[in-house]
Order: sequence, then structure tokens, then C-alpha cells
Amino acid sequence: MITEGTKDKSPVYSAWLGKPLVITVLVRQCPIPMPCSIVGESVADVRVRIQPGWELDIRKELILAVKEEAVARDTRVTNTLQVAED
Repeated sequence: MITEGTKDKSPVYSAWLGKPLVITVLVRQCPIPMPCSIVGESVADVRVRIQPGWELDIRKELILAVKEEAVARDTRVTNTLQVAED
């Protein structure tokens, strides 16, 4: 495993820790929206919580977009944040 240069990368997804999100993940060449919240981040993976007690790691290169969800006056509002490729 090549680790040179990985120390210089800042955590990209940590800004969304604990917030309700919809992450668009690439599964078998299909973009799949996944409601979740981010609970951790490593150099290669993002750990998400799908439901209480159900967490999984997603490879960063499979994440296409992140939408932050907010509830305002009984209306669901989403802010779309596209993930830039390195």
C-alpha cells in the first residue's frame, strides 16, 4: 500500500458528521441514493449509519454526491453538494 501523500489530505466528509444526508453511491454502474448520516472517515472510506445499530464503510471513490437534508416548516429541503473528483 502506498501511503505517501495521504497525510496531507484533509478529511473531506467530516464536516457532515452526524447530519442527516442522502449520499449518492455508485453500485454496479448505477447511482443509488442512500439516506444516512456520516459517523466517521478514514483516508479511503466513509463510515455511515443507515439505521441505529446498522453502519457500513463506503469507499470514497464510489461516492458521487452528498445532499444535506433539513426540515423546515414541515417541508423537506435539500442542499445538493457535488463531490469533486481528484
